Amino acid sequence: MKDWNDASRASSFCQRKTMNRIVNRYQTKGFRGWRVAFQIAIALTSLTLATPVNKPAHAAEKITVSLGATFERSISVEALEIYANEGRITDELAPYVSYITDIDPNALEAVRGLLTQRADVDVTTVSQFSYTPQGEYVLNEIGKIFRTGARLSGGKGLRGAAILAAADDANGLTILNVIKQFPTPVLRIDLQQGLAIANQATDSLQETRVALDLVEQLALQSITEAFPSGQSIAELNRLANQPGPFQAKRLTTIVKTSQAPVDVYLPQSPASISPMPTVIISHGFGNERKTYRYLAEFLASHGFAVINVEHPGSSADQLTALISGRTSRVVPDDEFTRRPETISQVLTELENRAAQDKNFAQIDFNNVGIIGQSFGGYTALAVAGAPINLASLRANCPTLEFSLNVVVLLQCQAINLAPLNINELDFSDPRIKAVIAINPMTSLIFGPESMGNIEVPVMMMAGSSDTVAPALPEQVIPFTWLTTPERHLLVMDGGTHFSTMGITGEETFQLPPSIFGPVPEVAQNYTQVMSLGFLSTYLRNDLRYRPILTSNFTNRFSEPEMPLNIVDNLDADLLTQQLKLAAAGELPVMLTLEQAFNDMATQESQQGPQQEE
Repeated sequence: MKDWNDASRASSFCQRKTMNRIVNRYQTKGFRGWRVAFQIAIALTSLTLATPVNKPAHAAEKITVSLGATFERSISVEALEIYANEGRITDELAPYVSYITDIDPNALEAVRGLLTQRADVDVTTVSQFSYTPQGEYVLNEIGKIFRTGARLSGGKGLRGAAILAAADDANGLTILNVIKQFPTPVLRIDLQQGLAIANQATDSLQETRVALDLVEQLALQSITEAFPSGQSIAELNRLANQPGPFQAKRLTTIVKTSQAPVDVYLPQSPASISPMPTVIISHGFGNERKTYRYLAEFLASHGFAVINVEHPGSSADQLTALISGRTSRVVPDDEFTRRPETISQVLTELENRAAQDKNFAQIDFNNVGIIGQSFGGYTALAVAGAPINLASLRANCPTLEFSLNVVVLLQCQAINLAPLNINELDFSDPRIKAVIAINPMTSLIFGPESMGNIEVPVMMMAGSSDTVAPALPEQVIPFTWLTTPERHLLVMDGGTHFSTMGITGEETFQLPPSIFGPVPEVAQNYTQVMSLGFLSTYLRNDLRYRPILTSNFTNRFSEPEMPLNIVDNLDADLLTQQLKLAAAGELPVMLTLEQAFNDMATQESQQGPQQEE
């Protein structure tokens, strides 16, 4: 590998110093899971912004990165392919290697792995999703960054390339294969557009970390509060962290109001706990009623009657229909109304059966708790008293700027549920006495006004690494909108959108283990114990369980692999103040990528114009 000249080294030293400030920040607490993404950004930035060298004249296909009207760098796809497949660094790549490894020794290998990592998705799935409204939106936005050689939007080209790559049995759907299948000789990356998204991601990460650090600080403030007389952590663990005294019996029954059966879990020998409080569980998109079977069985063993419903319009069957081409919609529009209506209808039908069916005779259908995850979290909050806020949706949809919060796209789908003269749709059910919302989507479909309508106790559960329904906009800020006096925010540090979901063995996709987070078994245990504490407190008024809903308990119960924090109050003004400080750079925030690139461009312009041969 040839040495660089002194001028190149001097320029590169300044650039490395700027990028090192970024690297030092993303390696700190709170940025786990984003490390590979930043390694890739660093490597690609290095390849395109470092001092140019001679390029092979025969290279026909290339990636060109543009920053403004005059700044461009190119690298051949052939050079990337050789490195990705063989690990061999060509003369074209060699001058950049020390520059990249000085910034992050792992970045090159991370890029190599990413380029060749094959996604286990077939061509029909790729094609079907890319033509959904959500897929069209994503392609349109990505097309502003990845363009043709003539600087036209690359969205349709990327769609075609992804479909061709997925249909390629030999090489499959990889980033490298998508690049090779792109329909023009040059794939042009508009760095300014990319920087806008990178900057948004950086700000989002920083704000989320600031918000979750605030939750942790507030939790620590009450950590020394004593347990009630006669109670200890050992007693609370025995009370909540062990299977209950009852065997759970599962009944699968058909209801007229639903296309899918419901599963009812009943504690055996329930005479001593009659009437039994009821819990109804609503799954998220792409799941089915068995997803939370583990939770239903646990709660039934502790004396609750648990009803697991299935929502056909957003279940695993709907996902299968989407990827097989039998539907072009992620969910039907009316699924937003059908879900909460199904909850109330199932409760009513089973209650009506109680007079003739002894299985349901001892269930208290007027003392119901509801648990929902993701789309089910929306469902739970809707029947608990938060109406769909059509005025909020009309004011904010369609989104004018690209959003990293993907559930915003799903929420905006509900904008056409009613005529313009109707501003809200109310599905509240007075039988609901407590609600647990796990990773719910709330920001646009409810907003402050609707969340403030909920009068029953609420526990919202969030994961710090949730990239589907991000914690800050969908759970933390909406928690401040609640006005009910009995409210709790539970944060799993490292939890993802999928950490609490049980594996049934019947999933449409076999998701990689990493998507469930570092320790899904810990997250599921948290869900069992904290749900039992919450529901026993508010449905049974059993005050022995009340200390479980305190940071004194969660701090001792928490596992180091996934720290757990709980607060029962979060001041909106204090949160806003902290987020403003983060945005203003008055907290130790990460230098934005845009600043770094601007510094680099300035430094290079001071070196004078440079030509590629």
